[in-house]
Amino acid sequence: MIPPPDARVLCVVLDSASAIDEVRDELAQLAEQPGAASSIVQHPDWLRFELESRGGKVAPHVVVVRNAENHIVGYAPFLAGHHHARIALGSRHATLYRGRALRLLGSGVVALPNERAMVEAVVARTLALDPTVRVIHIQEAVLPNTLAHALSQSGTGFACVSSNLLEQINWTIRPQESLPAYMAGLGSKRRGSLTKKSRSVLNKLGEEAQVRVFEAPEDIDAYCRLMNEVYAKSWHAKERAIDWELPARRELFVGLARRQQLVGHLLMLGSRPIAYEHGYRLGGRHLLDGTGYDEEFAAVGVGSVLVFQAIQYLVERYPQDTIDFGFGDNEYKRLLATDQASCGSLYLVRGAAARIGFGMISPLRAAYQGAYRARDWLRAARVRKLR
Repeated sequence: MIPPPDARVLCVVLDSASAIDEVRDELAQLAEQPGAASSIVQHPDWLRFELESRGGKVAPHVVVVRNAENHIVGYAPFLAGHHHARIALGSRHATLYRGRALRLLGSGVVALPNERAMVEAVVARTLALDPTVRVIHIQEAVLPNTLAHALSQSGTGFACVSSNLLEQINWTIRPQESLPAYMAGLGSKRRGSLTKKSRSVLNKLGEEAQVRVFEAPEDIDAYCRLMNEVYAKSWHAKERAIDWELPARRELFVGLARRQQLVGHLLMLGSRPIAYEHGYRLGGRHLLDGTGYDEEFAAVGVGSVLVFQAIQYLVERYPQDTIDFGFGDNEYKRLLATDQASCGSLYLVRGAAARIGFGMISPLRAAYQGAYRARDWLRAARVRKLR
């Protein structure tokens, strides 16, 4: 059920860019504290970038919690807009929902660990009592997700639905004493294999191969230009077009670089970028937001080699940071990570139309996972037969 209101706190919803600008510094100060934000996407500067780059297609819906001294102790940064929820069925997609939705930036509320539970309760109450809020999307949620739990237990009709058909993993590297300590923790076999592969690939590329690091404000123009060049030749460009030289993006990157919140790596072959690793730092957490490579060099293995080089740089320069590989599984993440956690994409839905549409996911997930289990069993049976 919804908890009773707490007279010691005040909750307001910021629904305009100007309202966010008025409290930008206070929001940023909280987001930059260790353990407060889940990633850079919850920083107010990122929120402003989202609003500017989307050209009016979304509006802010930032739930802000203040204490008795009128200080901001937490907030939940949402974007409100039209949402089309679909689920892939082979080469086709089935529509689950079309309509207004709130999309949470990040995995939960922004708050210090000792105040997180209180902030979640206030944010959940505010959302639950707003009749216009019927669909909430937490695209990248660490599981179990306490904000989703608070909403689903509010007694206001919200149901929590997991939209990914297969289980997802979030891989991380915990803070390290030093680079030598991290390398030793990999074990001799893994460390030797990674080092040997890296040396072999760089030798094949020749003397023109070098890794460049971009983290200073004066490097951003060159970095964005080179990222546009290599990204256009990666398979990611076919899935999602990104203009790395977009003025709003460049302005965001310059600001992040000034605060040591952006680190990019490019593997260069002479003046040509052939692989990239792009990441952000915030509150003791480094998010590897994107990795890729020029498809012409796919067979060489340049992508995984650059990631290994980037990880060594990050551990050496920022040993106190947790390195977050983002959501989804991959062999290089398993090789380099020290920890793992369950994650997924969640929807909080209420109302007949939304609940009926999202109700399609559960039987589809059961069938999908059953098919994968059958495939794995058949593969194992063939291996046993060959033996």
